[in-house]
Amino acid sequence: MLFYSGVACRNANAAEPAEPTQPTHIVKQIIFYVSPNGNDHWSGLLAEVNPGGNDGPFATLQRARNAIREQRIKDSNAQFTILVRGGIYRLRETLVLGPEDSGTELHPLIIRAYGNERPVLSGSRPVTDFVRYKDEIYKADLKGSFPDLNGIRQLFADGKRQVLARFPNFDPRDPFGGGFLYVADSMEGGSKVKFKFREDDLLHVVKRGDAEVVIYPGPNYWNNIVRIADIDRDRKIITLAENASYPIVAGNRFYIQNTPEALDSPGEWYFNSRAKVLYFWPANEDSLKTVSIPVLKSLLEIKEKRYFDKYGAAPANIRIEGLTFRDCEGDAIVVKGAKKATIARCTIYNAGGAGIQIDDSYGSAAIGNDVFEVGGIGIYISGGDRTNLTPGGNRAENNYIHNIGVFSKGSSGIECYGVGNIVSHNLIHSTPRIGIWFDGNDNVIEYNHVHHINQETQDSGAIYSCARDWTKRGNVVRFNYVHDSGGYGRDNADGPWRSPFYTWGIYLDDFTSGTEVTGNIVAHTGRGGIFIHGGRDNVVENNMIIEGGEKGQMVYSSIPSTSGLLAVMMETVRKIRFSKYPLLSTITGAEQGSGMSGNRFLHNIVYYTNNKSLLYDIGGSLDLVSTVSDYNVIYHAGLPLLVSSIKAPPDDQWKIWRGKGLDRNSAIADPLLSNIAGGDFSLSPASPALKIGFEPIPFEKIGLYKDPMRASWPTKD
Repeated sequence: MLFYSGVACRNANAAEPAEPTQPTHIVKQIIFYVSPNGNDHWSGLLAEVNPGGNDGPFATLQRARNAIREQRIKDSNAQFTILVRGGIYRLRETLVLGPEDSGTELHPLIIRAYGNERPVLSGSRPVTDFVRYKDEIYKADLKGSFPDLNGIRQLFADGKRQVLARFPNFDPRDPFGGGFLYVADSMEGGSKVKFKFREDDLLHVVKRGDAEVVIYPGPNYWNNIVRIADIDRDRKIITLAENASYPIVAGNRFYIQNTPEALDSPGEWYFNSRAKVLYFWPANEDSLKTVSIPVLKSLLEIKEKRYFDKYGAAPANIRIEGLTFRDCEGDAIVVKGAKKATIARCTIYNAGGAGIQIDDSYGSAAIGNDVFEVGGIGIYISGGDRTNLTPGGNRAENNYIHNIGVFSKGSSGIECYGVGNIVSHNLIHSTPRIGIWFDGNDNVIEYNHVHHINQETQDSGAIYSCARDWTKRGNVVRFNYVHDSGGYGRDNADGPWRSPFYTWGIYLDDFTSGTEVTGNIVAHTGRGGIFIHGGRDNVVENNMIIEGGEKGQMVYSSIPSTSGLLAVMMETVRKIRFSKYPLLSTITGAEQGSGMSGNRFLHNIVYYTNNKSLLYDIGGSLDLVSTVSDYNVIYHAGLPLLVSSIKAPPDDQWKIWRGKGLDRNSAIADPLLSNIAGGDFSLSPASPALKIGFEPIPFEKIGLYKDPMRASWPTKD
């Protein structure tokens, strides 16, 4: 019998996915089956109910898990597998796996879909007994059927999340810009809890109760959902129950939700938490038969156990394959403190929090999953030890992530923290903010396709880091294709909202340093292509920047030496002297360290045609003595090459730039790309870029790949 001893995945240079290995010795194979037609009093050793109707599969995964725990006492070296038949399993409790459920490296515990069947684990329960309330609105008294229910944040009908009653109404024709009110004015002192509204804004919202404001405060980086404490109609002031993330200013957009007065459209609902009565306006009466609400926070947890708040036992060598997880209030799948736990070929949607959370783990992975319609982050991975740079070895690979951040607009498609983790071959689009966020040391972000992100926020990037720590180094961003980085915002409170707006392709923010950005294709990226904000010792080499935006193709912007972050970062440098990063020793003081020094821009192709766009946008101070910019091929359709820091006529700026010792060996020429409009970035053999050292980018290897561990294939992007 074949089994997987590791993750079936392809490395960056492999042509075909790896094959499962044969076992080196015979072990006892014990398989338990679970089915919607099963019974937890049966043996669980049969895939179907026997002819006598007195034995067959289990009914629940919890029973199968417990059966394995019991069996391990007799067969500690056996290979245990749970095969799950197709159908819907409405979980009564979160499926929890701990250290006692661990397999071995050669014989992991496997929970897998049976054949090609589609088992669905749901954390919701149906709502029945609706009666007509008034007009098109129905109500259901939940006191008897949901006695422990204190509140509802999500409601599903026809398998889709419905809209919590809001004012103004959600506008499906303009989901990002429609259906908003706008702050009339801020309050003195830069209040985070009070703001002024316009005369007619609240005519339909007359009570406080459970009403909430969903607001994008301050700089429009993300949103907050905050209960309303008071509405002063005479002074036209709303007071929130707690602080927003930033001071609320004129023009910030918001709407009001969770109030019965706003229930006025099909698809909207409201729950009276005191009376425990649910009100719903269905799209049609048949939808009433499909209504469900989440009752579980998470669906699956693979978690370490702590003893005496000091010693930890890690679950290890556990594989979850081919299951669908849906309908929960928090993170659908939580992996915490695990070793070699793998979530593969799963479909995750309709979660209130993240899709997959792999936290503080080693060698764990999210492989080949489809994640969408989740309230927060698509996939989160973290692990590794920064004290000694021990790699975590966690991976997010070959996942398709889209339409995430339903509730939390600061959410990324993938977030990667720690040391030595890998994010590769993922397809990410339709996010409210960042595509891939990385932070830490020696992480690798490679072969990802990221596009049409930052759809609801501004000042961001497709791939982004915000280190604020000079010792966080060694990260590599290579062979990614990022395009249409979006951004949504406006220049001032009276200006029109627009997109694209104020975003970049690859954004190294707030002192991010020592990062290699190589072999990437960055195209149609709003404000600019690649952006270094205050960082040092970064290498930007062998990339293609195509129509990099309305501002600069390559952007450098320093952070003032008065920044309060500098003293903290300098103290960290004094404490942590990683010998692996010799350039750390060049930072001898906070003010000296703040200089943007040691950045390199080499062997890149820059192609842009906007006559107003800058080649280099340089804000503040850039150390031109240590900055290297050379051997690039630059095409601007015969137009002047502009550098923002050089105050001279347009036709003179390039000459002055080169006079400073920069780009002296760069070529001003057409790089001869095959078909930019058609997305073909291959180079003609006669390309001048090849003559000055540009290495062809393996474009065909970027993005998802066909593999037995893919949840769906082909995917529909």
